[in-house]
Amino acid sequence: MKNRLPTIATMVLMGTVQAGPFFQASQEQPYHLSVGAVLFNEEGRIACHHFKEILGQKDVYILMRESMEDGETPLETLHRGLKEEFGARAEPVAFLGSLTGYLFDRQLSFDKTTLYIACRIVDWNPEARDANDPESSSIIEWLEPDCLISIMERQGERFNHRVDADESEMIRRALPYINF
Repeated sequence: MKNRLPTIATMVLMGTVQAGPFFQASQEQPYHLSVGAVLFNEEGRIACHHFKEILGQKDVYILMRESMEDGETPLETLHRGLKEEFGARAEPVAFLGSLTGYLFDRQLSFDKTTLYIACRIVDWNPEARDANDPESSSIIEWLEPDCLISIMERQGERFNHRVDADESEMIRRALPYINF
């Protein structure tokens, strides 16, 4: 008899793995994996979400970040997120690394890792955004990198250096690919 590892489905049935999405945080598995994009256009501007108000906070800016779903590769998550959040198609040009930090809300504390990819816009149709996506309430703004870096740094300070509030390092890492 061969020594076989149980499948995820078997582990879920046995109660040893959460029944929800594998890469999304839960009480049993306090880790979360997302894919983010530094999406830039031919003018060298970067797309970001601007929330006038969200979760009691005003003027919040974030890059595209999409939670990985079961069975997806990081690039599949990237393309799905760009379509749902921005109504965009893009060409991935470079892996930029990741940001990892400890997050908490009223119900759950967890480690979140976001893998970032620099992407050159191919097509943009904001009307094609997924109306059911939580980010669809944002205004999409195309900002100069230096401006967005400054906004992100101030935002990081405002949110007590919470790692997902300041994505300026990922923008800096994307600069060599934006200035093509």
